[in-house]
Amino acid sequence: MSPAPHLDHNHALENGWQAHLQLTLQTVHCATGHARTVLGRCRHLGPLRIQRPFYPEGDLAHVYILHPPGGVVGGDQLRIDVDVKPKAQALCTTPGCGKFYLSAAPLALFDQHLRVRSGASLEWLPQENILFAGARLQARTCITVEDNGIFIGWDINCLGRPGSHERFEQGTFHSRLMFYHNEKLILVENQRVFSPQMLDSAAGLRGNPMQATLLAFPCEQHHLEHARSQLTMTTPDAAKLSALTLVDGVLVMRVLGNNGEKLKRQLFNVWKTLRPLLLERDALAPRIWAT
Repeated sequence: MSPAPHLDHNHALENGWQAHLQLTLQTVHCATGHARTVLGRCRHLGPLRIQRPFYPEGDLAHVYILHPPGGVVGGDQLRIDVDVKPKAQALCTTPGCGKFYLSAAPLALFDQHLRVRSGASLEWLPQENILFAGARLQARTCITVEDNGIFIGWDINCLGRPGSHERFEQGTFHSRLMFYHNEKLILVENQRVFSPQMLDSAAGLRGNPMQATLLAFPCEQHHLEHARSQLTMTTPDAAKLSALTLVDGVLVMRVLGNNGEKLKRQLFNVWKTLRPLLLERDALAPRIWAT
């Protein structure tokens, strides 16, 4: 089993609060004989919660994770652990964006560990994280998918508040994403932003405050071609700020942008294309996205 990311307590203030959410999703057989995904375990510490699962698709559970309503400051620690048991199917999202505020010294820590067991599926589709100017965030996500498991997920981050003309001139952002197939590490994505120059450099964000990564597994060449075709058709200029590739069965999409709705629409369109191919289900957006 790949190690779960651990919180770095050395960089956190003693008076920062901790929030920890542990979810286990598993199948049960109803009186009708049909299988349904339910919460097998839900433990929480601090202001991380979930709403009762919804079932707009019958057996697949839609789970809404509630982030701290007041946002996150330096010294705070968030951790989410999700374990999707064999043959269970779940879609997880958040009702709103995560907010990370200015910090004079300590880091805010945000760790996620997602495991998809054999024959299970997880769609991990949270809203974006907004880092206010001066925020200091270390975010780590570890995804482990076993044989015959399916994963589609994205991670969206906005540095600064472009709608308020606020640039991320001060602060730091370190994001680390790890993807395992069984015990084999397939993909590692690292991003560090710690100076204004990195926002504008060609090797950085090229002047764009928003960046996102979408991962889908298991994928082959035809999945990649379908995704590229959909992106070209729906967003003709997408090639300037987005790219799709295939890495050992993991479809990787990277996007930059300065408009949140446009960027999320690109991700949604690729998810809408891949979902029927991987899950044999038409795309059904969570109801909370419409509110």
